[in-house]
Amino acid sequence: MTRDQKIAAIALDLICSNSMKRDQWVATSIGTVHTTPAIPIELRNNELPVVSASFPEGDWYAWTTQRLVSLCEHQLYEANSESIVRAEFGMFKGPPSLMNVTHGPIHTQIGTLYTDKGVAARIRYETGYAAMGPIQCFKYWELKHPILDKLMTPEELAAYREQKNRD
Repeated sequence: MTRDQKIAAIALDLICSNSMKRDQWVATSIGTVHTTPAIPIELRNNELPVVSASFPEGDWYAWTTQRLVSLCEHQLYEANSESIVRAEFGMFKGPPSLMNVTHGPIHTQIGTLYTDKGVAARIRYETGYAAMGPIQCFKYWELKHPILDKLMTPEELAAYREQKNRD
């Protein structure tokens, strides 16, 4: 398993286990580059998508195992994922009346991500349940990635538990 595969497995597990109602997510995709509208990004060698979103207005982001690339309000950003140390997502839930709405316009907010040198990127993200995509992705980079070498993938953890139960 490559380093990128391990990052993707652990990050995707974190996102999925802390997300709800993914069938209602319109603009946000997990584990793939969102296709409608298309995101113009070419993945690098071994790079895997973790979470991405694209919006009819033209804004998009793709957070991968190596970097965060976004186009937000006509500004292109690119930052090394490991260098992002802080995030501000604001009112990510959106208005309570919209939490279960499955039709109409996509409600969004702008999130700002920082390195120790300042603003690294801004992303437009889907509010409500889909906000967990980028929020949990940041949580991976903040909490899990620094101890990556000590973590097991979900598959390794399941095998460990199975073996432990047999003993």
